[in-house]
Amino acid sequence: MALNHTSKYSELTEEHFSLIGKVVVEWSNVEFILGSILSRLLFTPEFPGRVFSSGMGAMKIQRAIDEAVELHKLRYRTEIVSEEKLAEITSINKKLNKLRKTRNQFAHFCWARSNDDEIFGVGFSSATAGSKREGKDFVTLKVNELRDFYSQLYEVVDDLSKVLESLPEMEEDRISTKLTK
Repeated sequence: MALNHTSKYSELTEEHFSLIGKVVVEWSNVEFILGSILSRLLFTPEFPGRVFSSGMGAMKIQRAIDEAVELHKLRYRTEIVSEEKLAEITSINKKLNKLRKTRNQFAHFCWARSNDDEIFGVGFSSATAGSKREGKDFVTLKVNELRDFYSQLYEVVDDLSKVLESLPEMEEDRISTKLTK
């Protein structure tokens, strides 16, 4: 039986559900914008770029973005995208790497209420004593920590959106004529 179905006292509150939903939505925004940033860094029109990256998780897209940043530094000598903008992209990527652990817990743990101010998640990976997974399959979060995590993700989405707006966009219109010249 699911943890939050065991009793009315273990059911998440509306506030818990709301905050978890906000976190999930913001992470979806992160993944969408990362795909768009990758497309622009690789001079690909957004639609084909998004089709290509749609099967990639955020971590893989972030690695590709890191490689595209290096491409801009080495091949284009920061003539198209400034060194400052590339540093900003790298900084946001590092911030996302730190946030990923908590996001993955939301996606893969079973959650229940400890009390109105705290929830706990269990991974159920069946880690044995002494394994690398031991102690990594349980987490507790206070409501204020949930709010803070949501705020951090919201801020990252805003930062990613600003970066995206500042990058040159390859228009798909008449792309065949652009390629044949």
